[in-house]
Amino acid sequence: MKEMLRAMITILLTFLMLPLMAQVPTPLSQDTGEPIEMFSAEKTPDDGGGEDKPAYLSGERHTVSIPNAKRPKKGDAEKISELDGEDTEEDKEKRRDTIRFGLESEIEELINELTKKEDPRYLDDVYDLFQDTKNIALKEKAMGYFAKLEDPCVEDFAITILDDPYDESQSTVNACFDYVKAVKTKEAVAPILNLLESENEDYFNQCLDTLGKVGGSNEAVYLTEYLDREDLSVPQKQALVRVLGELKATETYDKLVEIAQDKDENTFMRMYSAEAIGAMGNPDAVPILLALYEDTDPNMRIYVIKGLSHFPQDSDARKTIIQGIRDSYYKVRLEAISVVKEQGEKAAVPYLIHRAKNDPEKVVKEASYPVLAQLNTKEGNDFLVGQITDKKVSDNTKAKIATALLAENNAGTQEILDLAKEIVGDDIKNNPRKSLRYALGKEFAKYKRSEFADICAEYLKSKDVATQGTGLDIYSKGRYSSVEADVRRLAEQYDPTAKTKNPNAQKAAKILGISEEDAAKKAEAKKAEKEAEKAAKDAQKKAAADAKKNPPKPVEKPASVLDAK
Repeated sequence: MKEMLRAMITILLTFLMLPLMAQVPTPLSQDTGEPIEMFSAEKTPDDGGGEDKPAYLSGERHTVSIPNAKRPKKGDAEKISELDGEDTEEDKEKRRDTIRFGLESEIEELINELTKKEDPRYLDDVYDLFQDTKNIALKEKAMGYFAKLEDPCVEDFAITILDDPYDESQSTVNACFDYVKAVKTKEAVAPILNLLESENEDYFNQCLDTLGKVGGSNEAVYLTEYLDREDLSVPQKQALVRVLGELKATETYDKLVEIAQDKDENTFMRMYSAEAIGAMGNPDAVPILLALYEDTDPNMRIYVIKGLSHFPQDSDARKTIIQGIRDSYYKVRLEAISVVKEQGEKAAVPYLIHRAKNDPEKVVKEASYPVLAQLNTKEGNDFLVGQITDKKVSDNTKAKIATALLAENNAGTQEILDLAKEIVGDDIKNNPRKSLRYALGKEFAKYKRSEFADICAEYLKSKDVATQGTGLDIYSKGRYSSVEADVRRLAEQYDPTAKTKNPNAQKAAKILGISEEDAAKKAEAKKAEKEAEKAAKDAQKKAAADAKKNPPKPVEKPASVLDAK
């Protein structure tokens, strides 16, 4: 009876309190002013909801820090000096005017040229253009230029775009990804993680690739959680595995070994896992990779060699890489040759010589030449120089080998010069070796070496426009004093006012720093001098003709003289 009475009192009190409870205000957060949720069906003290969720499901945004705005760095002084030697002040001012006042197409073409040459002289000019222009295509070109020179001057723009890329064009977002990778912008990590955790998958692969370049150990640990995600596509998993290798995410080593050894796994996943476990530098990976090299899939063997390349001190790894030079699949041979070059593996020289002589694939033969030249062994150098002097070897092969030998400058220079002298004076029209002449000249023009002075003069003597122009390129690089007079004589033929211009005379004038204005003055002076000479000659001819037509009358003697006789 007492219990029933107590229950009735409780019910009555509850009804009496309801109006009062409805008047109690909901507490607000001091930070945000938003209502505080007092109870949650999702997370209560005793329902197990307190467990941490994986980072990619947390929904928390990473704080993005926008770098301060800054102007470009000072360019490399040596590079600037080298480029200044090739241009006149007029040339440089003309480029600056193009950047300031040119059409979009003209500016794009110029920035492409500057990017290709890695020319740092116009960093400030392009930066000012970047800040002023509303043309997004020009901004993207400028970012490519800054990326090539690894200048961090527009990091603030790139991070701002990556923090909210959804209303930007794909090309602009791509340019920002490429830029932060080139400059190694650490502030890019936060917006990239935010993009990864969003539901938008448009940038997934780019985010992973960029993290592989700018991320560190923390990002490696973070990405390990992604391996267990079931919502990733196979291509996304492949990209993930490659990035984990780049970041050396050792926490995933066992998982990646498992993937690499699982023959039922996706082939590309296995390949990238093999490369990744090697990149992590764990010596235990060597025997695993050696076993994987026996796989019948040649693509797997390529990535095994990539993995083994991280163990240059391991004799078994080195032996397997050398054996890869004679693998049945040419791409495996190419990868092995690439690793041998990187590691400077001189034990591979006999294998390389055999490939250079006998490989059925031209691309493998040609890949062997520069590696033999770089390894700089007597056996390898003798083979290469022998190819230069052998009359039976094709000119195309000679050109490729000359390129390799001149790049290393260890052997063969005199033999190459002798070959060039042999063909530079040949009759152009009936000479099937002109391609070799051009190819060798192009190589001479890459280097400033005193032994190139004589061959430079030979090229300049040629009546072939292209050959003579190549001689000017050789001179421009080397500035050989013994050849300067020849270049000046050619430059004196330049007349900016002529209807038909001599292209090599114009090129010579430019190399010597002769402005168009000065060249025009000299040309006018020459014309005036020639006209004066012509006028003098004409006057002489006229006088002679008049004298012939109207010979002078004989002088009559005075009468007094006659009388005296």
